[in-house]
Amino acid sequence: MSTDLSPPAARVAITAGRRLGKLQPLPEVPLFQPDSSIDFVRVTRDQVVAIVESINQPQISIPGKAAQAVQGHLCSLRNPNGSLSIYISLYLPQSAENVVYVHEPRELAIEEYRSAEVQGLHFLESMGFMLDNLRFRNLSPELQERSLERVPLFCPPQSRPKSAASAHAQSESTLARLLMSF
Repeated sequence: MSTDLSPPAARVAITAGRRLGKLQPLPEVPLFQPDSSIDFVRVTRDQVVAIVESINQPQISIPGKAAQAVQGHLCSLRNPNGSLSIYISLYLPQSAENVVYVHEPRELAIEEYRSAEVQGLHFLESMGFMLDNLRFRNLSPELQERSLERVPLFCPPQSRPKSAASAHAQSESTLARLLMSF
């Protein structure tokens, strides 16, 4: 069996022995785009479908920002019309700001959601994040509220923790959750 090394535009799709024609190259547009107009997202716990957070803080260089250790989150939300949206947030503790990436299209049908979520997880992992799914929907209402309070994407900029003590407390909380998962 040979491997076709021709460029995508030159490949020919063959299904059940029939020639379907030349495939058109897909545009090289990333599915997650940064949106500088979003610095946080106001949510209620009922809107949250999933929260996946980093258990490490890799050193990341974001264009226009100082390189620093960053916290990452993938958050899936249910919209009022029943569609789903996925946000990826990179929290920069030195400046107490979020860099928020949104999936295009922003509103996903349930059938599209799983694929988009996997792409978001790969996006975070490609930057060096090790991830933990909080299983948000399985938490008690009290733990859900506490989780929302500590995820920077859901906090207005003035209420985000800036001190090293609060970052240390969050790291201990994350470590405790990781160890309890075994």
